[in-house]
Amino acid sequence: MAPDEDPKRSAIQAKRGLALFGYAALALGLPLALIAASLPANEYKDALGIDALDCDGPAAIFIFAVPALLVFGSGLVVNGMAWRKRWRLVLALACALISAALIANLTRAIIQDREQAMACGSR
Repeated sequence: MAPDEDPKRSAIQAKRGLALFGYAALALGLPLALIAASLPANEYKDALGIDALDCDGPAAIFIFAVPALLVFGSGLVVNGMAWRKRWRLVLALACALISAALIANLTRAIIQDREQAMACGSR
């Protein structure tokens, strides 16, 4: 550290850099979350309109939803801990809404998979 450098200033700059990294992670995770939330549990029902068996399982949804849930769940925790700042509260609420959509789609896929497990046989 240079003798003319203020330690408080460098700590503030490091904190800002870490905050920018967190905001960038949330921004880059948003397309992943949107893909995961919009994937159908049964591709045949949504694409063709028929109630056919979908024996692929929920793997396609898990591939996108689990990393997105980790990003936005951690964003919820980190921003929720500093909820007294308005911007952090807004971010925490946005992360909560996105996480709820991801959990709902994951639950829908798991229920669909369990309903069709007997008909699809063992995988």
